[in-house]
Amino acid sequence: MGRLGLSRAILFTVTVTFWFAQYAYTPYVNPQLIVMGVTATVMGFIGGAYGLTQFILRIPVGVSADRWQMKFFICAGSLCAGLAALCMLLFHNPTGFLIGRALGGVAASSWVPFSVLYSSYYKPDQATRSMTMINLANQMGRMISFFMAGLFASRFGPQAAFLLSAVGGFIAFGLSLFVHEDKTPSDKASLTIRELLAVGKERNLLITSALTVCVQLVTFATFQTFTMNHAVAIGTAPAQLGYMLVALFLPAIILSFCLSKFILHKMDAKKLVVLGFLVTALYCLLVTFTSTVWQLYLVQVLGGIGNTLTLSLLMGMSVLHIAAEKRGAAMGIFQSVYAIGMTLGPPIMGFLADSMNLRAGFMFMTGIAILSMIASAMFLKSTRPFSQ
Repeated sequence: MGRLGLSRAILFTVTVTFWFAQYAYTPYVNPQLIVMGVTATVMGFIGGAYGLTQFILRIPVGVSADRWQMKFFICAGSLCAGLAALCMLLFHNPTGFLIGRALGGVAASSWVPFSVLYSSYYKPDQATRSMTMINLANQMGRMISFFMAGLFASRFGPQAAFLLSAVGGFIAFGLSLFVHEDKTPSDKASLTIRELLAVGKERNLLITSALTVCVQLVTFATFQTFTMNHAVAIGTAPAQLGYMLVALFLPAIILSFCLSKFILHKMDAKKLVVLGFLVTALYCLLVTFTSTVWQLYLVQVLGGIGNTLTLSLLMGMSVLHIAAEKRGAAMGIFQSVYAIGMTLGPPIMGFLADSMNLRAGFMFMTGIAILSMIASAMFLKSTRPFSQ
């Protein structure tokens, strides 16, 4: 393995461990809040805190990463991931969960340097492929975390999942110290406001960012938060909550690998995004009609496929026409904008669940996915399949 291959492998491993730490406890956040007697609306605001801190931080982190070492932010983000889980473990109450989810959002803000540094290990015209691979690491970390959290929760109780996340975060921090980056801290000036606005006004970046707001709005209103409420309502056991998300991410991992290795060499990414929104709409439509855990497992497969076809591909498409030295800022803008969806999705779903019912919320998200599918077909530009 050459130096480039080793660099890819190390950052890929850190990414897996980082997202393991970020997600091992997530199947148990809403169920634990239910036990505490928290309303769906309050659950929504706690869930939205994760997106709010990202909305605030991701542009500053992206701009800073372009002129300073991205490794610093990767290390800091990994440490915050461990601290977020530790906060919720030690302060196991709604306030502790609110602070912990907000701190988890601080950690997730480092995803800008993760994704930009990993893309630097590939040729410029392979941006979509590199983003697909780094999202594969993301999904692997999540899937492993859900499987292990299910095992630990079934034996030691739901709080064991929070401990597992904390340990994972501190391991990710240790591994991140070995991440390689050629760039040293730069003396060049940060992008001016005018330059930043020029990057932000790039047509492709605007369209992909807007569509990804919708992806994240649906994602964080459904399988990241309130799908768990439905799972609890139909009698899902603690271990099964973790396995339910294994059912979502295992197909997503397989699909991500196939996208990178085969599918993107032959198919237009635009058509795949349109298909992804269609599958997402079908997922939202079916969730609350399930009455057994096994039915919900099957529907979760659709959620994983839809999310992979939309989020991974839109992320890669967002920086296709951005100069390499401005990709950190562009990715910061992209991820900060899509954090709007992460922030608004849970409160909207919580409000609809309290004022009407959970099914009404899922029907609303079905409509968002269908409108996004139509917008993708209308406004995205076709991309030629890339070569190896």
